Amino acid sequence: MANNSPEQNLIDSFVEALRKSNNSEIKIKTLINKNCRAKEWADIEFISESDKLWVIEAKSNQSKDAHNSVHKLFGELLKETGREQRNNCYIAILLPEDGILFYSRLFQSINRQKFLDFGNLIPIKNVFSFGDSGVLEMSWEDLYDKYTP
Repeated sequence: MANNSPEQNLIDSFVEALRKSNNSEIKIKTLINKNCRAKEWADIEFISESDKLWVIEAKSNQSKDAHNSVHKLFGELLKETGREQRNNCYIAILLPEDGILFYSRLFQSINRQKFLDFGNLIPIKNVFSFGDSGVLEMSWEDLYDKYTP
């Protein structure tokens, strides 16, 4: 498969889990995109059973450029706010469950208040993680604070 990558594998598994979710806020009613290489959309875009548009950028600590993905995430989130049809949508990120501490540790090289301010500027509704525990949700602030040296 041409789109086979750690991010795409994460996206595919996450989307399947959302299709089966009992939570109408995140259960997929209409899938718009689930392709990490799409140019016109976020990695994942869907309308939930509660009729909310979700725009989700995915990153993986398993990718070849994992350390650079930390920086790329900020640019991709900013890009999403400039697209058409972004009023009243939920913006989120998706990380693998086993990558939460990796990203938290690297994000902690950023001043905490600036990191939190960025999350408010976008605004980031949720941080999703997916793995053996299923779909988990946390806040942008929780993501920053997960890693403790």
